[in-house]
Amino acid sequence: MTRRSESTGEPFDTRLAAYVLVEHEDKVLLTLWDMRHRDPKFTPRWSLPGGGIDLGEQTIDGAIREVYEETGYSVGNLSLLDVTTGIIPAARRYSGDDCPMQTVAVSYRAKLLGGQLRHEVAGSTSQAAWFTREEIKALNRIERVDLILSLTGPGVR
Repeated sequence: MTRRSESTGEPFDTRLAAYVLVEHEDKVLLTLWDMRHRDPKFTPRWSLPGGGIDLGEQTIDGAIREVYEETGYSVGNLSLLDVTTGIIPAARRYSGDDCPMQTVAVSYRAKLLGGQLRHEVAGSTSQAAWFTREEIKALNRIERVDLILSLTGPGVR
């Protein structure tokens, strides 16, 4: 949604997204955010499953949908962990680069209900995998992973 800042008059877009921490048998489910199809220089990074919320969709419903789309797993019993905002400058956006974008990321913890691990096809992620918190320390990952893990147990440094 494009609007104008009340303080500066600058136009900006807003993106609402939801992400999910799924832990099972002492492992964390992560997805590899991979935009090389849009930018060959992009370096993939591990993230929590999640992504953009569709128009009119509740964040919990979008979070459940995103986990399934990116990993093949069904989740339930979601509980809110965090809501974070950020700004992506216009020049760093992958679409709509005529103005900056304010992001709103809603993060949940969920219980694994079932399914079978699979990778997303033709999406923003290219792999899904389970990692121990210790293994995550060695991964190239986005900051949200560390933030959410620090809120839910021994953090990753």
